[in-house]
Amino acid sequence: MSGGAEAVNVRVDRGHLCPWLCAQASAPSRWLVATTCRSTGSLDFVSDTFGASRKFRMLAVNDDCCRENLCLMADTSISGARVARELDALVRVYGKPACIVSDNGTEFTSRAILKWAGDNDVDWHYIDPGKPQQNGFIESFNGSLRDELLNEEIFDTLDDARRKLALWRYDYNQVRPHSSLGNKTPT
Repeated sequence: MSGGAEAVNVRVDRGHLCPWLCAQASAPSRWLVATTCRSTGSLDFVSDTFGASRKFRMLAVNDDCCRENLCLMADTSISGARVARELDALVRVYGKPACIVSDNGTEFTSRAILKWAGDNDVDWHYIDPGKPQQNGFIESFNGSLRDELLNEEIFDTLDDARRKLALWRYDYNQVRPHSSLGNKTPT
């Protein structure tokens, strides 16, 4: 099968095959298993505040196979068009994934994202509403981000948040061992 995946008996959204790892071993049908890096990506948003005042959001984009965080972008507002621009930049650097998994948030169901997925021939899989475990890799990443950085730091400004996120992302990708990778780093 193309896209670096092997079939494990399942079809998702509109009958398309998607190379996405199993969310639950006990599920009667199984997802496809991503066997190569860059074949499947996951996206999600995380929110935090500057001190006790203004909120900001972070877009996290991860590679599900090698567990690398490809993008951790922070801003006070992130639209679907902005997500599409970030994905364009990631495609230029890492190549195009076969499949992307996300929730049904308004940014991910916007016209800009639907157009981007169609123009780039990327299968976009939306998880079932209220089932974050179906996007377990990015949810696990979000938990690590919250436990290791967001709950530990107070951000003064957006620039301060971006700087601290970049340092944490470097540590996550280059220094910190991951048990799912045999205690190796993603890169």
